[in-house]
Amino acid sequence: MVVATVAFAVREYRVGRERLVDETYHTLRASAGVAAERLSAALAERERLTSVWAGLETSQDLAVDDVDKRLSGSLAELTAMLDEGTEAVAIRPPDRLLSASDAARLAGAASPLPAVVVQAVDAPEAGLTIHGAGSDGGTVVSTADVTSRVDGSKLGRIAVWTPLGRFLAGALPLELETLELRAADGSVLFRGADVRGPSADYLWASDTAQTAAGALSVSVARARVELTTELRTNARQLVTLAAVFLLLTLPGTLLVVRSATSELGRLTRAARELDAHSPEALPPVSRWAPREVRVLADAIDAMIVRLGQAREELARSESLAAIGMLTKSLAHEIRTPLSVLRAGTEMLARSSQSDARQREVSEMLQMEVERLARLVDDLLVFGRPSPPVPSEMDLRDVCEDALSALEAEAAEVQVGLSLDGGPASLRGDADKLRQVVVNLVVNAVRACEGGGTVVVRTARSNDTVSLEVEDDGVGIPPERLSEIWTPLFTTHASGTGLGLPIVKQLVEAHDGTVEVESEPGHGTCVRVTLPKNGPENG
Repeated sequence: MVVATVAFAVREYRVGRERLVDETYHTLRASAGVAAERLSAALAERERLTSVWAGLETSQDLAVDDVDKRLSGSLAELTAMLDEGTEAVAIRPPDRLLSASDAARLAGAASPLPAVVVQAVDAPEAGLTIHGAGSDGGTVVSTADVTSRVDGSKLGRIAVWTPLGRFLAGALPLELETLELRAADGSVLFRGADVRGPSADYLWASDTAQTAAGALSVSVARARVELTTELRTNARQLVTLAAVFLLLTLPGTLLVVRSATSELGRLTRAARELDAHSPEALPPVSRWAPREVRVLADAIDAMIVRLGQAREELARSESLAAIGMLTKSLAHEIRTPLSVLRAGTEMLARSSQSDARQREVSEMLQMEVERLARLVDDLLVFGRPSPPVPSEMDLRDVCEDALSALEAEAAEVQVGLSLDGGPASLRGDADKLRQVVVNLVVNAVRACEGGGTVVVRTARSNDTVSLEVEDDGVGIPPERLSEIWTPLFTTHASGTGLGLPIVKQLVEAHDGTVEVESEPGHGTCVRVTLPKNGPENG
């Protein structure tokens, strides 16, 4: 029996060692693949943003020495959206620094531009470059030429740079201490602090990131000594199990071993599913399994749930971030020609030579220009949200002010507005909450086709203040409820599709929640709940 027990323990140790190495390598390979994919996307996005900023109207200020500092402000907005430590400058030949995201550079108080940035600015072609670790620790530099919209001549070049370590920390979903990044020629661009020893001391897995700066090899490592420690832990567990086997009866021991190995097999399959990015719920663990196995099974179950939630939240965040950048760029591009259109239509309306038909057309154009102006304002609010500035206020007063402003518009479409409820004092940003009320009431009025009633209610409890906007309009079909928070989604001809997303954005900035109840043909009720003491960061 002793010989059989020892043989069994040795066999399980060897199997466990091979399985541990195999699973570790699969995990490292999956991490390297994800890192390479994210790195490619992050570098492409950096290059795209630099080109977008070079094409903005504000970048044309390179032709007039950026007298009003608009371009410097635009560059500061660009760096604020990127990783910490990012800087941007605009340079006009020959090497004249005209604008910078850091005002200290224009005043001459900052250190000279890094040599790698100067090289990128002086290069014949603009683009993306990555410089390896040196005295500056490595740098990611992206440049784009600014071309005159008048004659197509080159006005200068915009350069954006970030320390390589900070760029990787923001772009990659893993610890940098075990990461190594190499250029196509094999030179090391970045190496984590935990992989400084000989390469043979680590288990490696690599993948390739295709970028505008060339193919980059992304490698992830794990120290073999860590695997040895785990193997020793497993060996101690096996020795303990063998001792129990010798102390107890053979049938009881066989039952425990069989239960443990079967449950470990299930956990291994679950780990492989996690590695393959297709996790499924674990089957119930046998009550005969060891406590450690049951704890591990519970941990993997919880990990699967959190992984699903994290993926959904990541997809939503990336989508909203992309839409925010797009809307902000579009708003900047639209604002200037829109101002020209507005001035032109006002001149046509005031002209004494205009006949009745021309005045009618100019009034129609003015209405459309104002509608576009409101759309631009919504785009800027959604694309560049600012944190609330809370102060003591009464939500009922805010509702009264909003309803007074909308009363005439509602009367035109035969919709009655009313306000119920008592005082509802709280700490909040009155201007932002007024926009919440206006957006909700405007949506409710539009839903009351052919006339109806919109009721606004305020209430206060011990810790929260609530706002309800209820209408007796057409309602929302159940299959559309999940889409109403999607930017640019609208069911109304004059809507922008940003009203409700802005409401959700502003309410969440106050640490509040918003819920919608609707029944087709019987109306809709939107309920906003806000903390009485204001947002935590306020």
